[in-house]
Amino acid sequence: MKTMKPSELAKIIGGEFCPCSDDADEPPLCGLAPLEHAQRQDATFLANDKYISQVAQTQAGAVIVDKKFTLPAGAKPKNLIRCDDAYMAFREAMVTFYGFREHPFTGLSDRAEIHPTAKIADGVSVAALASISTEVEIGPGSVIYPGAFVGPGCKIGRDCIVYPNACLYEKTVLGDRVTVHANSSIGVDGFGYATHANADGVVFHDKIPTPGWVELEDDVEIGSCCCIERATMGATVIGAGTKFADQVAIGHGTKLGKHCLMVSQAGIAGSTMVGDYCVFAGQAGVVGHIKIGTGARIGAQAGVSNDIPAGLDVLGSPALPRAQARRVVMATVKLPELRNTVKKLTRQLADVQERLAQLERSPDGGEAK
Repeated sequence: MKTMKPSELAKIIGGEFCPCSDDADEPPLCGLAPLEHAQRQDATFLANDKYISQVAQTQAGAVIVDKKFTLPAGAKPKNLIRCDDAYMAFREAMVTFYGFREHPFTGLSDRAEIHPTAKIADGVSVAALASISTEVEIGPGSVIYPGAFVGPGCKIGRDCIVYPNACLYEKTVLGDRVTVHANSSIGVDGFGYATHANADGVVFHDKIPTPGWVELEDDVEIGSCCCIERATMGATVIGAGTKFADQVAIGHGTKLGKHCLMVSQAGIAGSTMVGDYCVFAGQAGVVGHIKIGTGARIGAQAGVSNDIPAGLDVLGSPALPRAQARRVVMATVKLPELRNTVKKLTRQLADVQERLAQLERSPDGGEAK
């Protein structure tokens, strides 16, 4: 287990150590813990002002904060590590203490099924019960876990990881440092059918072949249980640095730009063009054959049915610009009150109309009794 002083950690993560006045001896740190659970041997961090009150109560030996952070009034002084970006510094601290997962096997298992035509570079590890098909190419340092299937003609770059039971259909291309988590399927057939009726009027959905493929560019990470369809013609492309959470679905022929984020259960239908740096929150849904501009942000459960300009934040279903969507939500919250008001006004209007009708029926045009 690694231990280090807060001042040592500060140097590693690019921060400035600011000791509290009554703590001349730096406590040795053994790892990181959340603010509310951290003890003296732990470092912790604050990257969201929502939790600033917890800094006063934390028992952590050091707190990673932004440079402009100010302790709450009356709080006991803390050992602080001030950084330009507290969350990125927290990431660096996590890497320092814990590193990344070490693979539990090395080399080519004699229980793996590797076709003789496959080209396996030096330093590749393939676990028992993995299946490597014909004409596959795997670059140095890549790791294939048990039960993974790599279909014919797939190309896998350097330092990729394919976790248990992931499936790469034929001709799938992975760039360098791509990770595909367990049970995801890359390159499944696109949802493409020609619907027609026969002479008797019976409707059929006849499958359209999908000879295309999927390309995951460098540094893409695909969460577990995701599905990316191969293109009908050409490639479905996931741009470099893009990250998927779990249970994300991408339709055939879609092209995502670089460094996009797809949160769990988000989905994009086929032939949609997405720019760079876009964010799709949980359960966001996008129809096919539209364009989403660079830097657009799609809110949770939003339903996108039209093009989205670059840089626009949208919410709701149908998706609307954020400010407009919030007004719609506020109006929806007030619907019961508005309904009661409309009913009251309707009754009042009916009374007025009845009085006017009585006046019109009065023989002398005077006030109706």
